[in-house]
Amino acid sequence: MEQLPSYPVTFAPPLSEREYAECFDAFKKISSEWQSMQKWLSEDFLPNCTWSPPLDILSIGSGDGEFDIALMKLILKRWRIGSYTAVDPNPHHNQVFESRFHESNLKVPKLEIVPEAFPNTHIGEKFDLIHMTQCLYYIPDRVNAIQAALESLNDNGLMLIFHQTPQGINEIQRQFLKRVKGDENEMYSSNDIYGVLKSLHVKFDFETLDGQLDVSNLLTQDSYRGARLLNFFLECRADLLPNDVKEEVIEFIKIRTFSENNRWYLFHPVGVFRVSRSS
Repeated sequence: MEQLPSYPVTFAPPLSEREYAECFDAFKKISSEWQSMQKWLSEDFLPNCTWSPPLDILSIGSGDGEFDIALMKLILKRWRIGSYTAVDPNPHHNQVFESRFHESNLKVPKLEIVPEAFPNTHIGEKFDLIHMTQCLYYIPDRVNAIQAALESLNDNGLMLIFHQTPQGINEIQRQFLKRVKGDENEMYSSNDIYGVLKSLHVKFDFETLDGQLDVSNLLTQDSYRGARLLNFFLECRADLLPNDVKEEVIEFIKIRTFSENNRWYLFHPVGVFRVSRSS
């Protein structure tokens, strides 16, 4: 098992790109939100879309591509995909995405993975569908990013934004992020996005999807998996914090959980915005 390096603790140090990828993978294993998002796409969103194929799709903050592969499979049931462009600055995630895509044998003639941060890259084309899936935490200028994405839509294109609500991880971050990390730059919820879209005078719908996190490993002090979950929740090497601070965070989480079959769950709903360019 990989040994975690040690750092002197003032504030908890930031996660490296590889550490973030590992923590994100640990988070996905305990979250039901991915199933809720796919169910919503399959049953509520895609049946009401009227695109003319082939479709050009842009994924902003594509991560390791697991969600993107699932999205491609759902879309390919009804439409042809002409191109799929993914933008993500994390090289470890991009490598995993590329491997997953080749292993999937999906009939997508063009996949381009752009290893840069959005919107610092020039895409130079228009898209039928753009999605920003759980990525706006890591983009410093969220208003500019949303505007740039909207400008990259075809006239009849649609943009989806999946993002955490104020309930769940955001509660933990509001309580502890600045204290343990020294800043709260990644703290961002669906309420903030709602305000941005209102200010841009674009047409959008918003709804929440059920989601919960199995935090049993964290609450039972599983040193390996629990540490990565704590790091993901607080966007830093929180496992290196003094024990009394970690215990305070864990207790804060525990009183917000419910128990079922000797497991502990934290409510973590997902907000989804369906956005078009028309005012």
